[in-house]
Amino acid sequence: MSLKNVHFILVRPQIGENIGAVARAIKNFNITKLRIINPRCQWPNEKAIATSVGANDILKSTKIYDSLKKSIGDLDLIFAATSRIRKVNKQIISINDLKKKIRRKNKIGIVFGPESSGLTNDEISYADYLVKIPTNNKFSSLNLSHSAIIFCFELFNFFSKRNVSSS
Repeated sequence: MSLKNVHFILVRPQIGENIGAVARAIKNFNITKLRIINPRCQWPNEKAIATSVGANDILKSTKIYDSLKKSIGDLDLIFAATSRIRKVNKQIISINDLKKKIRRKNKIGIVFGPESSGLTNDEISYADYLVKIPTNNKFSSLNLSHSAIIFCFELFNFFSKRNVSSS
């Protein structure tokens, strides 16, 4: 597997600027696939374009879906980002352990919920793993693009190390 098989999926994003910032973040780390489910802001969005700062190609190739189920149909492994732990029958891992769950040739999806509420329990049910970014226990909510860039960094480092060691 390579970064070409990584898909970032935004569920009901509310703010165009956050979509643009996510596009910029993923492009910084050589990830090109962005999917959006039912954007709550008008799409395409001028504010997303402005904040993408050079990642317009990512926004132009973004695929829009009307359900999470449809957006993940061609993917093998789904990780859902969450700052809240819920009573669901899913393994919860730290982002530090993300690389331990990735298998060769898997097409993976990294799913993020809306800025104000995060993913619903129903949406989380589609994930293979819930991923938590270790933060201050009293203030664990990260901005959508900040959360995305942490995932990008972990994935980029993982694939860069594999490429260096296999050369």
